[in-house]
Amino acid sequence: MEICKPDKIYNQKFFVYGHRGVPFLQKENTLKSFETAIDLGFDGVELDIMSTKDGKIIVNHDTLLKSSSSAEEYKISNINYENINNFPLLKDTLISIGHMTIVNIEIKDQGKTSYSVVDKLIKILKELSLIDNIIISSFNPDIIREVKKTDDRFPTAWIWEEENLKFYNLYYVVLKYYKPDAIHIYHRIASKKLVKKIHKKGMKAIAYTVNDKEKLEKLIRKNIDGVFTDNPKILEEVNQKIHQKIL
Repeated sequence: MEICKPDKIYNQKFFVYGHRGVPFLQKENTLKSFETAIDLGFDGVELDIMSTKDGKIIVNHDTLLKSSSSAEEYKISNINYENINNFPLLKDTLISIGHMTIVNIEIKDQGKTSYSVVDKLIKILKELSLIDNIIISSFNPDIIREVKKTDDRFPTAWIWEEENLKFYNLYYVVLKYYKPDAIHIYHRIASKKLVKKIHKKGMKAIAYTVNDKEKLEKLIRKNIDGVFTDNPKILEEVNQKIHQKIL
């Protein structure tokens, strides 16, 4: 594994993230999954973070934890880390792979708890001297704004899904207020027209989650700048197109 160069983020023609590592090969959001993505040559890895009740920042996707003995679900924010310590801590993960690749850290929406997550995340990143190869993202634009208020050196990305369509008619105003540096967009709503609008604002558009060749081909025709994928075959397809100078 090589140390990544600070100026690498989104500067190349097409960017491929290992979405939560490489879930097609390893358990998602685990150190093994991230290390596998790095070894395979993904441009970066994406991981999800949230807080436990006692303020530990863990790497995990779902904010609710299913009970092993019933159908009940419990908020991670209401559980102490000692009771769910099968999830890796963010700091331990970043110590292992933080300087080896681009890391997209998605902050999950836990309501008011998310603001303390922003503060703790920034402190961890500074402690580990991780600034130039980190991009922080969220579905909640208020979290993006909080990141910018806390330390505007960190690039941010606002994640768009179908529910965000209500913002599109006012998106110039909305983007100016929240100030994301990129848009991570659900592949089904990534039209060529919308991608063009994002580009006109000087931002990159990265689509999620793209696991088959047909979706990839459609997105390339729409001038998307990159993809998140669980599937290493997508990375192979992209590398082949770059070699053939299609990308």
